[in-house]
Amino acid sequence: MPFQIKYSIYDAYKIAESQNGQCLSDHYINCNTPLRWKCAKGHEWTANFHSIKNCKTWCSTCSDTRLDISVAKELAHSKNGECLSKNYINNKLPLLWRCAKGHEWTANFTRIKNQGAWCPDCAHRRPLTLEIAKKIAFSRNGECRWCPHCAGVISHTLEIAKQMAYSRNGKCLSTEYKNLETDLLWSCAKGHEWYASFSGIKNQGTWCPYCAGNIRYTLEVAKQIAFNRNGECLSTEYINTRSDLLWRCTNGHLWNAPLFNIKVLGAWCPFCRNKCENLCREIVTKYLGLPSNIRRPDFLKTYDHPLRLELDIYYPEFGLAIEVQGQQHEKYIEFFHKGDPNNFIKQQARDQLKNELCEENWIVLRYVWYYEDPYIVIPEHLRELGLIE
Repeated sequence: MPFQIKYSIYDAYKIAESQNGQCLSDHYINCNTPLRWKCAKGHEWTANFHSIKNCKTWCSTCSDTRLDISVAKELAHSKNGECLSKNYINNKLPLLWRCAKGHEWTANFTRIKNQGAWCPDCAHRRPLTLEIAKKIAFSRNGECRWCPHCAGVISHTLEIAKQMAYSRNGKCLSTEYKNLETDLLWSCAKGHEWYASFSGIKNQGTWCPYCAGNIRYTLEVAKQIAFNRNGECLSTEYINTRSDLLWRCTNGHLWNAPLFNIKVLGAWCPFCRNKCENLCREIVTKYLGLPSNIRRPDFLKTYDHPLRLELDIYYPEFGLAIEVQGQQHEKYIEFFHKGDPNNFIKQQARDQLKNELCEENWIVLRYVWYYEDPYIVIPEHLRELGLIE
């Protein structure tokens, strides 16, 4: 992994002091966790460390008093374009812009003024050549080797997975391939089915765990798994991994699920899983109306995530998204990360990528953490963005 600078609450204090203000928070978790700030004029607001340090934002109340729509129109004129919006609310909410070639798009004032962004259509139409790619790679201390076949990096496909299973007298039952580490569904010659990554089958030489004698599931195994998760398995009879068992979580919720889902897929209480997210959605709906049904917008599609990353709550018309963050986004938890610390690292990478993609596409991403009161935090975020009084 690339070297990452570890910041602390004292770095937040220094940045606030450089602005003649204060950071009122006592604890720092990571750059995406909201902190409380106060400017020299006594205005208070919530913002994460990343937005203050890297995006160079500060008190929106002070900045808003100096800005109006005429400033945005002057800025657009200096770029041979136009600002088509009629009203200016604050520097974080989207305005409508048009470039010299007639392309139209939305972006907030900060994005255009402080971060130097302009027309995304014109920017994306620059032809990518090998020389440009090599310069980009060099600037990141890397190397562009262009053709993956010439470089010896041949992409693995579902067809290769099926051929590999066939060579072992089995089958690959999956219909979609994402990457080396994503689980596929396999079946051996005896009809056993299990999930394993392409990497595990190809590089680690594993095959059917049932035939290998690695799996001996019983009702006792189910009860032990439930106990490890502070719950219970209430069933008195076990048939096989595909038959439903009755489970109870630490909060008393009851549900049916096969042992395969619990043990292999890492599932647990469906009620607890969605409880906080549903509450946050209910709260924000009272202020802004129902969020979009689109949870996986096109701009969250990448090479490693062809099905797109997902947003918990999304309001494209306001340029706003809200993520409800549980403990698994903050620290390694054996259950959530399936006993592999690398899964926690991957989760952090996904969270950071999602943050960056939202920023690039003029979507303000706000977080509601598991230790915060959503009845307080959500209105604070909305006030900060000027969406409510």
